Amino acid sequence: MVKWFDGLDQVVKIILLIPIWGWLISALYRIFKYVEGENKNNITLVIGILCLLPFLCIGFVFSIIDLVMVITTNKISLLAD
Repeated sequence: MVKWFDGLDQVVKIILLIPIWGWLISALYRIFKYVEGENKNNITLVIGILCLLPFLCIGFVFSIIDLVMVITTNKISLLAD
């Protein structure tokens, strides 16, 4: 999923990270980044799991942060190492 998302056009990434459903994309990106990555950063996995819990609103916040990151740098990099 990480390579798939990273290979998308910037406009498609922005549409996928709209906060209505962006919390799910942010969560899955971080979980798959942890699973597929060589660098096993446990914070990435924890944030990914917490983003899946809608009542915490963490996913909503991270989807907005990821949206800003994609607009400015064209990649998700905050706590997704």
